[in-house]
Order: sequence, then structure tokens, then C-alpha cells
Amino acid sequence: MPLPKSVTKIKKDGVEFVSNVDRASYTIQELSRAALKDVAKLLRKRIKDATPVETGVLKKNVGTWVKKNPKTGECELQVGVYNRDRAKKKGYTYAYHAHLVEFGTAKMKAANGGRGFIKPTVQDSIDDIRRIEGQYLSTIEDENRALGLIDEEEEIADD
Repeated sequence: MPLPKSVTKIKKDGVEFVSNVDRASYTIQELSRAALKDVAKLLRKRIKDATPVETGVLKKNVGTWVKKNPKTGECELQVGVYNRDRAKKKGYTYAYHAHLVEFGTAKMKAANGGRGFIKPTVQDSIDDIRRIEGQYLSTIEDENRALGLIDEEEEIADD
């Protein structure tokens, strides 16, 4: 979505009404998406670091996705492991065992002492996530700085 006009002007009975609502809404939405991209990079690295390694298959399959929800139009961050098709497309071996490592089985504890490797990593990163989000959203007061942080491309990445 391109940057909307800076203002909407309406003249009525000699009074001019000026609205920056569209531009402000756009800026907030795009700053949120940019912040989620940085959060995605942080979480992807930390989750890969927390992933138990035997062959490295699982670690390669960790990914993050920042997308707009088609129903709400809001940006969402998804963190997880590639499905069979995505892994094949990337040339990776499918990590069919990811859910067993995250949640454990009747005979085997989950990774990292029964905590898993995705959920606890995200939970342990909450303070850093808030800090990243706060840095982006605090720029709303400085439009030029805010526009410099906005990248309108979707983020689907792995490292």
C-alpha cells in the first residue's frame, strides 16, 4: 500500500478541515510491520540457538513469517518450522520430528529439559520484543524517521 496523501482538506462554510488520519494510520501500520520484521530476526536466531542439534535438519527448518492477515488487514508474526512443501522448495530435508522435540512424547521429554525450544524462547524474549516494538512506535512523532524505517515488502525469511 503506497503512502497516502499527507492531508485531506475539506472546506465548508468558510472553515477548512484538515485530516491526517489516513497518513497516521498508514504510518502506524507500517511501523508495526517493520518492528515485527526485526522481532522475527531476533526470535529466529534465538530459536535456532535453542534448537537441539543432532543432524541440523531441525535448525535449518526454523522460520518466521510477517504477513498481513487477510481478514483483519493487520500484520502478524508467525514463528515455526517449515512444512513439507516449504522445506522441499528450499532444498531442506523435512523436519517431521519438530513437534516431538517441542512437546515431547510419552517416552521422551521435550527439548531443553522438557521446556521445548520455540515457546520458551519466545517467552524468554518478551522484554526484548517490547523494547524493539517500542523503538519503532516511538518514531511516530518524527515522520521522516518513521518513513525511513518502513519497508513495504513482506518478510518471509530464514537465516
